[in-house]
Amino acid sequence: MKSRIGILTGGGDVQPLNAVIRAVVETANRNNIEVVGYAYGWQGLLENKFTILNDHIIDPLLGGTILKSSRVNLAKVEYGAERVIKNLAEQKVDGLIVIGGEDTLSNALYLKNIPQVLISKTIDNDVGIINTDSVVNYFTLGYPSAGEKISSFVSINEGLRTTAYSHERIIVVESMGMHAGWLALSSAMGHPDFIIIPEFPLDYKVFLEMVSEKYHRQKNIIIVLAEGARWADGSYISADHNEVDSFGHPRFKGAANLLADKMKKDLANKFDTRNVNSVNPSYLYRSGKPNELDLFAASELGREAIGLFKANLDKPVFLTMKYLNNKFVPESYPIIDVLNIEELHRFVTDRFYDHRLLTATDEGMKYLGKIIRELPKVCYGL
Repeated sequence: MKSRIGILTGGGDVQPLNAVIRAVVETANRNNIEVVGYAYGWQGLLENKFTILNDHIIDPLLGGTILKSSRVNLAKVEYGAERVIKNLAEQKVDGLIVIGGEDTLSNALYLKNIPQVLISKTIDNDVGIINTDSVVNYFTLGYPSAGEKISSFVSINEGLRTTAYSHERIIVVESMGMHAGWLALSSAMGHPDFIIIPEFPLDYKVFLEMVSEKYHRQKNIIIVLAEGARWADGSYISADHNEVDSFGHPRFKGAANLLADKMKKDLANKFDTRNVNSVNPSYLYRSGKPNELDLFAASELGREAIGLFKANLDKPVFLTMKYLNNKFVPESYPIIDVLNIEELHRFVTDRFYDHRLLTATDEGMKYLGKIIRELPKVCYGL
């Protein structure tokens, strides 16, 4: 059995990170396993910045990560993987728990001989596989909490719909999601009028007609726009290619504002467009405490991770959440043959999204309904 396990968090923070760290440490300590917490993700492993974790100092209801975070691509660091392996050996760390999104988890693939448990966390919900009859990793940590927030932000009983109705506004709400539109799609549980995601480029001319027709009939519109959404020619609505990170991603910002400004000009001949506005909740999606499902999943995954090491795990595995018999349970998925993290990168397809109506399909709503509470759809005189 392993006696010393390392743990790190990388990439953007999400609400249940401390909850999963707490579950790992609490379970490990009960089994005489010491947990080494690496600060600043993979950067901490490269620089040997770590502390021995005590579960009494970790509040599972506190959002963010006590270990802090960074975005490091080991492939871009000279002898990056070799340095990590050397430092783990020097600290007598028997295995590693890696908690992150696709970029953070991709580094684990350079360490195939190190026993590792990979736990996905990202409000983008884009790490996992959806087959015809099954879902590998039903959701990523943080997605339930963020999905609940965006649904609330656009809803009539808790969000922007009331001011849209009262002042006959068109409001474009920006969602995170550089390449996958899962977070934007989750807003369907709050019933916006249109959802625009990166996987399906926007036919702007058709979209304008849809907005104009619905506005004349309804007198208010809520549009959810993913930050990585694209025009019909494939170009991003708003991306700064001068600020590229170590994984090659441009900086996405201001898509909602850009679209709102464009709509103001292009719809001015149809109605008064002074009340076309944009809102970007930005980091609010990932901030705050975890909701009930995220807290449950974090605890289950943390305990199961230590269980795998107790059973003498000798190779990397992806620890997922599976929906089985009307409940969520942790399940390990082998990744020894996974050559590239993109094999675990999932996108929204027309199974879940209707690109003609710009909203979730019935199957999309069914999928979301197992994760996020659907808010009431109230006519409110519409």
